[in-house]
Amino acid sequence: MTVTPLPSNRPGMRRRATYAATAAVVLAAGLTACSSDEPVDDAPCAATATSRDDGSRSINIPTAEVTVLSPGEGVAQPLTVKPDTASPQEVTLETSSIEASIAPTSANDGTNEVQKTEQQLATPITARSVCDDPTDLEFRIGTPTSKDTNLSSLLGALDGSTGGLSFAAGMTPTRLRLKPTDASESPARSALEQSLIGSLDYAVPLPTSPVAPGATWRSVRTVSAAATVTQTMNVTLAARDGDLLTLDVTVDEEPVNSVFAIPGSEAKLHINRYSMTGKGSITVDLRRLLPTAGRMSMKGGRELVGDDPNRPILQQNEFTLVWRKSQ
Repeated sequence: MTVTPLPSNRPGMRRRATYAATAAVVLAAGLTACSSDEPVDDAPCAATATSRDDGSRSINIPTAEVTVLSPGEGVAQPLTVKPDTASPQEVTLETSSIEASIAPTSANDGTNEVQKTEQQLATPITARSVCDDPTDLEFRIGTPTSKDTNLSSLLGALDGSTGGLSFAAGMTPTRLRLKPTDASESPARSALEQSLIGSLDYAVPLPTSPVAPGATWRSVRTVSAAATVTQTMNVTLAARDGDLLTLDVTVDEEPVNSVFAIPGSEAKLHINRYSMTGKGSITVDLRRLLPTAGRMSMKGGRELVGDDPNRPILQQNEFTLVWRKSQ
């Protein structure tokens, strides 16, 4: 069986193949279209969750189950999320992913094909809490930038794209809504979508019970794509200064079974070996729904087997996300 080029399932890019397979249908149907002539609502908070009914594409984000392992030392206090409705949040998300793979060229010869793909995107975001609903956030995208010169020339058309996020308790995102501009092209839309989803896959949830500095908790979520994985995130409240929290995070992912389903076909590969681990530090402001600063890096690899168990597909994956205040 010829299995190259192999679709990706790495963090931040794990849904690329699934979205690529449906991109033509979605774009043709106009589900992600946005008129550049629409009025801009630039009030401090969003009057309504406009992205719920303006034709934005709605994407489910896997929820997390949080268990407090240690309440910390000192006086425990609730981590009460109280979004600021007096001013918008200006933040930039940067994601970078690398995948290198060695795979059989075909079933009829003994040669292998080496592939390497990289994608980097920095996206300025203006986010506004919905005035009377702290569980919803509306956002507007500025002009993203990329080190990829081919992609970079397409990113200016994304300026003015809009969307929204729904949150559950503990600042946990549950649904992304995204509406790129009419003028943007498929490669730019895909890059933006992948970057946002990659960051949300690694959103750090907060416990709903009071905790003190030094507290630790565990977050477990299931992420389904070509391979379905269980993501376990261990979090330490390293410091608290009023509403500002510094969270130290380690992450480990394990497949729930040995099935790697190639999106867009009925073909399946066997996961022989799999590893994906990482760590980082994230700064959270309880008055804001998006992280205000921080960095997280993931690294790993996997071995996949098709018809010939003696000719596995080997992959190495890296994914980094950075949150910072917009300049």
